[in-house]
Amino acid sequence: MKKFSLLFVAALALLAPQAAQAQTDQNLFNHLGVGVSAGTDGIGFELATPITDFVALRAGMSFLPKVKYSGDVDIDSNSSSFTTKEVNVEGKLNKTDVKILLDIYPIPKASFRITAGAFIGAEKLINVYNTEQFLAPSEWGVSGIRLGDYRVTSDKNGNVSADVKVNSFKPYLGLGFGRAVPKKRLSFNVDLGVQFWGKPGIWTNAKDDWMEGEEATYHQLKKGDIDNDDADKAFNIISKITVWPVISFRLNGRIF
Repeated sequence: MKKFSLLFVAALALLAPQAAQAQTDQNLFNHLGVGVSAGTDGIGFELATPITDFVALRAGMSFLPKVKYSGDVDIDSNSSSFTTKEVNVEGKLNKTDVKILLDIYPIPKASFRITAGAFIGAEKLINVYNTEQFLAPSEWGVSGIRLGDYRVTSDKNGNVSADVKVNSFKPYLGLGFGRAVPKKRLSFNVDLGVQFWGKPGIWTNAKDDWMEGEEATYHQLKKGDIDNDDADKAFNIISKITVWPVISFRLNGRIF
């Protein structure tokens, strides 16, 4: 997260000197706007400045609340003294992005725009983990949770986890209405677009039960690795979501 915060600070550093320049005859880099937004990309804020009459630059940050979902899964253990058959696991959404965007206005006096840029955030979109200890210390790093023919092995502390990963760099393309730097004091904006985040993958510390002597390694599971109808359906759905739709509403104000 520190890396993304530094990127955000760097983007603001690019904006601030330009916005602070004295007015020119072309009215370039002579205003600074600030906005707050809410939408499918999360709750966000940003700074903006015009580059030309046709182009404006925006930099900001957006995040979705860390929504959690819990459920029970089967336990894989060879211990005769181990009586629990299920353990509660929790999944948590982690979507926080720095955004750098260019607004292009085909008609300078109109509010319609084409927006291109990128969102930059963490690779781990969803993290799934156990909420309570369910293994005896002697089984830490040996037993875990069964997922089809795979064993999601516990770590040295007896915990298991899996991650849904996407690209950290997500190009963005969209359309919008409204100006990030209002001509008056306030403006209302609407954004419609998509983030291209690549093909999601499921990563976990696992081993194949059929591979004797194999040690569990943190790696990406591939289609066909999981011989389980419910897990296979979930895998198919996740792997096909290669874009994130963005519908965002933003209130902007002009500072100067």
